[in-house]
Amino acid sequence: MKFTLEPAEQDELEIIIRGDCNDPRIPRIIAALNAAKVISRLFLYRDEKEYLCPVSEIIYFEALHGKIYAHTAQGILETRYKLYELADMLRSSGFIQISKGILVNIHEVVSVEPEFSGNYTAVLNSHKVRLTISRKYFKAFREYVVKEL
Repeated sequence: MKFTLEPAEQDELEIIIRGDCNDPRIPRIIAALNAAKVISRLFLYRDEKEYLCPVSEIIYFEALHGKIYAHTAQGILETRYKLYELADMLRSSGFIQISKGILVNIHEVVSVEPEFSGNYTAVLNSHKVRLTISRKYFKAFREYVVKEL
């Protein structure tokens, strides 16, 4: 495989793959490039107002009563995305699903404590926030922490 970088007058980055279009590596290359996209901000909502919130300021997302809420140090805001969409979009930004309705910013997790039930408790930076990591999601959580950080 050969890589060629060329300067261009346009601001947008362009990637061209030349060669056999049936090469089985192409879908893996495209998936890796898509995974490398980092989203830095999201539109969040409160009281009919839109706020542009840096993703790094979001502590966790919670699904509650059919809506998805972003918890930040400044308060709770609503998002229009589904939890699974956020999980896909923000995986490369440090977010991982830890239960059916919670997506946590891994950079906010200070420690993990086992529970008697087989679940775990994630203690976050504020120490006031403790989230349950379902045993169903714990293996993926551990692999993400080891692989990503």
